[in-house]
Order: sequence, then structure tokens, then C-alpha cells
Amino acid sequence: MPNPAYTSWVHGSSMQVEYLNRLTGVRHCGPFVRIEGAPGQNAWVHFPIATPTVVDGRRLRAGTALLSFRTRSHATVHEVMVYDGEQQIATHTSLGLQGDHLEARFEVPGSPEVNQGINITVGVMFSPQAPDVRSMHIEVVGAGMEFLTEAAPAPAAAPARARAKPAARR
Repeated sequence: MPNPAYTSWVHGSSMQVEYLNRLTGVRHCGPFVRIEGAPGQNAWVHFPIATPTVVDGRRLRAGTALLSFRTRSHATVHEVMVYDGEQQIATHTSLGLQGDHLEARFEVPGSPEVNQGINITVGVMFSPQAPDVRSMHIEVVGAGMEFLTEAAPAPAAAPARARAKPAARR
């Protein structure tokens, strides 16, 4: 992956919730935003990222989405999607992330040029068998995006296998 030309972060407290009725609470505080889930529910939370589209006359590309979060035992981050305006440019599903993920990275395939604003969408789930609300907490410290000035190199193709030549007969 090329070195990022520009990295933009937002604090967790900038989070927007899509289905507020599926949560028991959202607490914006100094170090993070705390999401309190309702048993058996899922929800989407969104992090709009300040998005430069052109720097020094060069159009930037979306490189890697960044998340800093932790979950308790009955809360899970199950999906991360990245949008450029209305265009979905990355999808990471069936993640099952629990515990501390303070430096999580999610690649954007092909590093497309950025045309509008970046939104990082995070799918969260809460266990129906949670013993208490505290066990369904997710704390998000921040979300960000690494922007590139060139596309990430394509994965190297497997080398062609050379065929062995039959030995010459004498």
C-alpha cells in the first residue's frame, strides 16, 4: 500500500445513529462515544469524515478506513462499509469483532478516486442473552481515512509455471 498523502480523523462523538430506537443509550463524552445496545438488536452508526478531494492539484484516492473502538462481551462490530457520497466503495462483512480494536484498518479495494464526502458505516449487534446493559457497550474513540495520491498496486499475479522440456534423445 502506498504511503498516505493525507489522513483525516473524526472523534467518536461525531457519530450519527441510524436506528436510535434499537439502542438504550448513547453517551458522548471526552475520550469516546459509548453506545448502549438493546438485547437482540442491531444498528448502524455513521462517521462522516472530512474529505479533501484534491490536494496540490492531484485528486486523492480512498486508501484505508480506520476505526478505534472497543466492545464488551455481548456487543459485536459485524460490518464496516465505506461510502464516497452515494457510492459504496468498500464492504467488510461477517467480521465478528469484539474486545479492543484501537487500530483497526479496513482496505478500500482499488483505491478509487474520491469524488464527494466519505462516510464510514459500522454495523453493530447486541446479544439477546446479555446479562446486563454494561455487557452491551461499544466505545468508539474515532474513525478516519487514509487518502492516497496513487492507486494501490494490484495484487501480484501468480508466476507462470515453466514447463519442463523433455530431455533430448541422443
